[in-house]
Amino acid sequence: MTDKTKYRNVSLSHETYGTLQFLSKVLLPGAKLSISKTVESVANAYQEKIKQNDDKPIQS
Repeated sequence: MTDKTKYRNVSLSHETYGTLQFLSKVLLPGAKLSISKTVESVANAYQEKIKQNDDKPIQS
C-alpha cells in the first residue's frame, strides 16, 4: 500500500500524459523513465533553473 505521507497523485490531460511519455524516453537515453519519475525529473530540473536565475523573471 502507498504511504500517503510520502506521495501525492495528480490528474493530467491526455495531451500532457503523451508529452510525459515522450520525455520519459528522451530524458535518460538508453532507458525509459516512469511517468512519475519523469515528472519528478522535470520538476527538479526546473527548480534548479529557477534557483540559478533567482534574480531574473521566469520565461517560458
